[in-house]
Amino acid sequence: MAFKLFGAQGYVSGLDVAFELRDSNGKAWSLETDGSNTVLLHKYGTTKVGAVGTTGRRTNLMTVVDDDSQSFTLAAADIKAGINVHTSTSGAGTVTVDTAANIIADIPLTFDGETIVSYYMNDGTQTATFAVATGTTIMDEENTVPTQTAATLVWRRVTSTTVQLYIVRA
Repeated sequence: MAFKLFGAQGYVSGLDVAFELRDSNGKAWSLETDGSNTVLLHKYGTTKVGAVGTTGRRTNLMTVVDDDSQSFTLAAADIKAGINVHTSTSGAGTVTVDTAANIIADIPLTFDGETIVSYYMNDGTQTATFAVATGTTIMDEENTVPTQTAATLVWRRVTSTTVQLYIVRA
């Protein structure tokens, strides 16, 4: 179903936002928040027909990407998947992050300051060291993940050409 936005019908009041939409058949709908980070969809003249909420705990759909090599590139697709398991073997490995251009385009990270979180687990027998690629910067002094250890990776777009990586270990 296609919608046209009638901006003149929209308003912003505090954190509440509402807009009038018309579907491809010309029927009017309203899209608004209810003040609690929930988006409500109404068909004029009827009750609420749908809601998308962010109240309470959010859930994420993640895919596990398993890499069983000494060294590898942590590609933007792997970051977007969410969970990366690296079985480092036969010597210390290097995890080279993808370029900022690929991360920004493929995640996508649209706005400066926008972030995505992914998880990295080194379930191998060797320490893994993170390394940068063009446009990326590792913000932590410690850029290694020891054997049998996990880290939370926070990726932050700084500009349209740069990304910072924060490696958070417990």
